[in-house]
Amino acid sequence: MVIPFYNGREYIPDCFDSLNKQTIVPEKIIVIDNNSTDGSQELLVNFQFPISPPSPKWLRRPSNFQLILNDVNLGFVGAANQGIKEAINQGADFVFLLNQDTLCDQKCLENLLAVEQSQANIFAVQALLLCWPQKNLIQTSGDRIHFLGFGYSGDFKQPSDLYKNIQFKNITYASGAAMFINVEALKKVGLFDQDLFMYHDDLDLCWRARFLGYQIILAAQAIVYHKYTEKLIKSRWYWSERNRTLTLLKFYKWQTLVLIFPVWLVMELGVLLYSLLTGWFVLKIKSYGTALKLLPQTIRKRVKTQLSRQVSDRQIAKTLDGQFNFAGFGHPVLKYLINLIFGLYWFLVRQMIFW
Repeated sequence: MVIPFYNGREYIPDCFDSLNKQTIVPEKIIVIDNNSTDGSQELLVNFQFPISPPSPKWLRRPSNFQLILNDVNLGFVGAANQGIKEAINQGADFVFLLNQDTLCDQKCLENLLAVEQSQANIFAVQALLLCWPQKNLIQTSGDRIHFLGFGYSGDFKQPSDLYKNIQFKNITYASGAAMFINVEALKKVGLFDQDLFMYHDDLDLCWRARFLGYQIILAAQAIVYHKYTEKLIKSRWYWSERNRTLTLLKFYKWQTLVLIFPVWLVMELGVLLYSLLTGWFVLKIKSYGTALKLLPQTIRKRVKTQLSRQVSDRQIAKTLDGQFNFAGFGHPVLKYLINLIFGLYWFLVRQMIFW
């Protein structure tokens, strides 16, 4: 188990309390702290804190606990890769990548392992992420991808009863908040892309896995509660937009890039206007600059990806969405007009993709 940490002091008691109660105990819990400044490091080192909510009991340090303290913030990607490498060096067959702001149901690991072992050719299994404290609502049942590169939560705020009688299903990509990864497959796919730092990193990783023919699965009875916030801070916009551009350049064949360019350009103009109105225009411009700076290595990665892929753009296109259905974008113009136009465009383009 690998948990990247950054200024997550408030999450530590609930997260580790839930891990202590697992029906299948993880062989190792590797925590990587990215130079937190909120007291997280001191708390993790001493490991002395009461269980939340207030209780006379104190949480014990797991015997399988390993802490790595970084001097700088390596981002989610850097910390995740650091922990995954350590787990692999210690002989792990599976790595459960978990967010700091989560609580796991008692049978979470048990159910993840059961689904992984019941199916063939799996790269990753995602737990069903539910909201906290609204535990009857879904945070994501498997993330989805818009054809212009936006990644978003599937079934967001839908009732969890949708999956009451479902054991597993195929999904577009697994959220890095609760991703159970097969190490044998990971060695072929590779680690997270270090250039991404955070956001879209899980999309990029799972897209590479799909290109090699691996499955991405949801284990619907493996439950993780996620203290997720819908607020989109400006820095998140920057990283998401930069990484969306890099991802599109890396994965689509050039013919597909040509076909989507007209609506991509329209969308970019719309995002630029939105950023101007909401105060992150400078960051949007900066995202272009840093993406351009990373263009040489992105092209090298693109060449490698295209040479190794076993799945066509036509197959990939079937898994992508033509409409925006994600949180924070409920404006009527987007919901009814833009979705109609983009959805129709993608429907037509999909018929043309034969490569």
